[in-house]
Amino acid sequence: MEHLLPFPIERLLQIGMGFFWTITYILIIFKGLQDRTVGMPFASLCANLTWEAMFSFIFPLEPLQFTINMIWLTLDCIILLQFIIYFRSMFPSIRYKYAFLLGSLATAFLINLGITIEFHDMVGKYSAFGMNFMMSLLFILLALRQGTRGQSVYIGYTKWIGTFCSSILFYSLYPQSLLLFILSALTFILDVIYIIVLKHQSAKRFAFSATNMRRATR
Repeated sequence: MEHLLPFPIERLLQIGMGFFWTITYILIIFKGLQDRTVGMPFASLCANLTWEAMFSFIFPLEPLQFTINMIWLTLDCIILLQFIIYFRSMFPSIRYKYAFLLGSLATAFLINLGITIEFHDMVGKYSAFGMNFMMSLLFILLALRQGTRGQSVYIGYTKWIGTFCSSILFYSLYPQSLLLFILSALTFILDVIYIIVLKHQSAKRFAFSATNMRRATR
């Protein structure tokens, strides 16, 4: 099948996708440490981590993507460690922390495996774009629930750019796939909404802080 874009352009898009989503992970980690929370929705973390492990060790991809996956997997393991550290503050009603974590990871792994086998998708494109769509939606809900705690506009921008790179890349690789096109378009829109929500939440937080400062000086 002929690709829509030349190979060097596709490589640049792949590198851009890997770079900007790596920066997204790093920003999530540092913002989580700063706010003593986790900036990634738990379902997204489980899906991402198991996908990265699956397509690094069970269905390894070509060298560049393998390297990108390993970087993402390492960063997701750090975010998982943050979940373990801050678990009680995030899930106070759940008693069995490790059973909950292992059960969630096992569930995500089985779903990713099922999608891969059912759709004969040995590069993980359908599960990856489905996860990205889910992540974008959950990020919006997370920002609406906890404001900028664990979140920042920079996370929104880097995720959005990474999504843009991946969408163009996979449209070039699979122009006949309506499902990938729909997921890409919806995710792109959700990422824009996420940035808008974060800007609104940041403005609210700034206004609240300014009001408190004025009251304190009276």
